[in-house]
Amino acid sequence: MTRASLLSILKPSHAARALGVALLCALLGSCKPASESNAPAVTLGTYEWPGSYWIDIAINKGWFDEAGIKVKRVDVDLKYFPSLGLVATGGLDAIGFSQFDLVRHVAAGEDLVGVAAIDYSEGAEALVAVAGINNLKDLKGKTLAFHRGTYLDYLLDVFAQREGVDLRTIHIVDRTTDLAFDDFKNGKVDAILAWEPWIRVAKEAGGHVVVSTKDLPGLTYSVLTFRRVFVQQHGEEVAALVSIWHRAERYIHEHPEESCQIVAAAFGEDLNDIKHLLEVDRVLDLADNSRAFSYAAGFESLHGSWRRMNDFMLERGMVDKRVDSPSHLDSSFIRRLH
Repeated sequence: MTRASLLSILKPSHAARALGVALLCALLGSCKPASESNAPAVTLGTYEWPGSYWIDIAINKGWFDEAGIKVKRVDVDLKYFPSLGLVATGGLDAIGFSQFDLVRHVAAGEDLVGVAAIDYSEGAEALVAVAGINNLKDLKGKTLAFHRGTYLDYLLDVFAQREGVDLRTIHIVDRTTDLAFDDFKNGKVDAILAWEPWIRVAKEAGGHVVVSTKDLPGLTYSVLTFRRVFVQQHGEEVAALVSIWHRAERYIHEHPEESCQIVAAAFGEDLNDIKHLLEVDRVLDLADNSRAFSYAAGFESLHGSWRRMNDFMLERGMVDKRVDSPSHLDSSFIRRLH
């Protein structure tokens, strides 16, 4: 029976009209509760980084529609740092925070909750230097440029502690990553600390990697983060989104070439750039999340690294209070998937 013929049997009476609508919905399966059909779209911030690839995979495959969730994709590429504050104010419902940024925003009073570890760097951040500088000790008296006040500050501190280097012996200049690269290319600085794609172009300009996050896997997690009130009011939607994330990360692992093609098309970027990012930044799965949400002291634990990051921020006056990780890391949605 067609939709038109079903509509033709409806009578003017309220009872008959209700019966007809019920029959129509039952046969076509197309009616949703008014609250669901009128629900606002979930706004997901995405940027050109492997932990966010899942959003474009899910959109391309129709998995959000299949789950009955309206999603508004918000491209914040090249606007990552300004976009983070939008989660607390409701301008975005969720985005992948670097864990350092999550700790910092929570310590600043934003009530945020991380629900899934979505990626960590395996070389996507590195210190690139000119010839003759082969370790951090060789930077003594030299000039290093990077974007201060970001998680790069924390990475450098970890690298320096690992090699026993006093950072006061290095001349550090604060430059946004694009300007730091320009200075490096023009011979104004001896090294830069940066993330991709600036590492690749700095190497093309004659530099070489001295140290990178490949040496310390798990040092820089990204965490899918919502504001707490959204999780409290839309718990089932968050659960559905995490389930779709899991479906998409499996697809990325099983079909990396097609996944990169989808993402490249979504961002209008070169396919090789998207594939390279996937090589240096690990898209995480359920097993990775089990380790990430474990209570351990090492970098692979979100809880262990949270305390280290918070200590670092307190020591440098970046924040003025300690915040407990269990209050802002919710593993319950990941546990539902096991």
